[in-house]
Amino acid sequence: SLGQSAAGYKSKPLVTIADVKNKTSEYIDTRSITDSIRVQLLKGGTMRFATDIVGMQNQTDELTRQNNTGLYKKSATAKVGKMEGAQFRIEGNITSIVKRSSNTTDVYYKFSLIMTNIESGTIEWADEKEIRKTSKR
Repeated sequence: SLGQSAAGYKSKPLVTIADVKNKTSEYIDTRSITDSIRVQLLKGGTMRFATDIVGMQNQTDELTRQNNTGLYKKSATAKVGKMEGAQFRIEGNITSIVKRSSNTTDVYYKFSLIMTNIESGTIEWADEKEIRKTSKR
């Protein structure tokens, strides 16, 4: 698993996660899937997460508010330039294949994830899971 892969590092690696891409013809809440992956990996205690692209605007807005509005004591504000860059990026996608017969429809989903070392560009871990959904007409 990804958590076991990260457990081999001396310290908890700092990771960022991109939204899972939906490459199916159906609506799938991929942000929810991305959030669930992050929660499970954090619960495993083997990695830390940097703010992702979606959350970065909120992060920079908060730093600006604390440092540029004059509302806060300088000694009590979060300092600009102290964020840490992630060492690894997790990204993935969901694809599907639909097979129809006279009375059933089978949808095969494939969920794939990879973790890439941002500095070297090497893929450190990858996995996929297939799910089948059958419906009768």
